[in-house]
Amino acid sequence: MKNSLVIFLVGIAMLVAGLFWLTTIVQVTTLWGAGFRIGGANIPSGLTLVPLIAGILWVFFNPKALGAKILCVVGIVILVASIIMSVRFHVSRTTLFEFILIFVCIAGGAGLIARVLFTSGDSK
Repeated sequence: MKNSLVIFLVGIAMLVAGLFWLTTIVQVTTLWGAGFRIGGANIPSGLTLVPLIAGILWVFFNPKALGAKILCVVGIVILVASIIMSVRFHVSRTTLFEFILIFVCIAGGAGLIARVLFTSGDSK
């Protein structure tokens, strides 16, 4: 029991350290105002609000209409999807040694945690 706790805590420490190190080298940018692409069509970001606005107008005009509620939900989904699609992740310049060390910490920590969680306590 005591040995399992130490292995679990070391796994947590390795996983947290590796994920922290990874987040320090990744930069997140967004260009939401530029729009997004669906297939070959470039859709400006302002057009993603049209279904939501139409749905809200329809809900105020007829609150019991199911189509109005569906249009509002579709508008919100399109808006959230356009924001998510415009996010870009860039990895800062780093050495191969650091990159390997980061992923060894993440995978090793996850492996140690899994070893403690998914093995039976009876085996020695």
